[in-house]
Amino acid sequence: MMKKIYLSIVLLMCVTVSFAQPFVRFGFQAGVNFADIGLSGNDDLGLGDEDQKMTTSFQVGALADIMFSDGFSIQPEVKLSGKGTKFSYEESEGGDTWEGTEKINLMYLEVPVNAVFKFGSLYLGAGPYAAYAISGKTKWEETYTSNEGGETVTETESESEDLELGSSEDDDFKSTDFGVNFLAGYQTGMGLGIGVNYGLGLANIFPGSDDIKGKNKVLSISLRYFL
Repeated sequence: MMKKIYLSIVLLMCVTVSFAQPFVRFGFQAGVNFADIGLSGNDDLGLGDEDQKMTTSFQVGALADIMFSDGFSIQPEVKLSGKGTKFSYEESEGGDTWEGTEKINLMYLEVPVNAVFKFGSLYLGAGPYAAYAISGKTKWEETYTSNEGGETVTETESESEDLELGSSEDDDFKSTDFGVNFLAGYQTGMGLGIGVNYGLGLANIFPGSDDIKGKNKVLSISLRYFL
């Protein structure tokens, strides 16, 4: 349903642009992502809120500013956007301690279409996005500490593997995602700007799962430059 709404919005914008003959300029942006996956069904995973943290990634891409007036424009984008999350745990037994982390890194090709309202150099906006996962990797690391004969011994193990992306129940994550963006920022008359974006995923990215659901959440800070 959301995909149909997204395509309808894009089609309406294309028709509007063809009749309105707005001024169009192009640019690019790059920045840092603070990503997380909102989980429901945490009890089934054996995880508490304290065990999950944001992971840091990046975004880079191109965008257009289709200006209908000095105060309103449509901004479609095409970008690579890193998402994921990080888990940590700590256990102890008989003086032995296990500390571990697992990072999930997902890279998406994302296409947002935002409606932007401008107030001088400041702007606010919102709009839908559709995304396709092009790669995924998980990295696990554990440190084991023990006391043997009064001597502390520490061992560290790590492992990484590629994630399976698709729509099958055997896949680790769905390859498709969609959601909504909320953005704000400052844009100078020289073309340089800085923006803050919050992407709220609406799709469950776990395939074949009814009990456990996960949705992407990404806070981004980026530099933008229009030619």
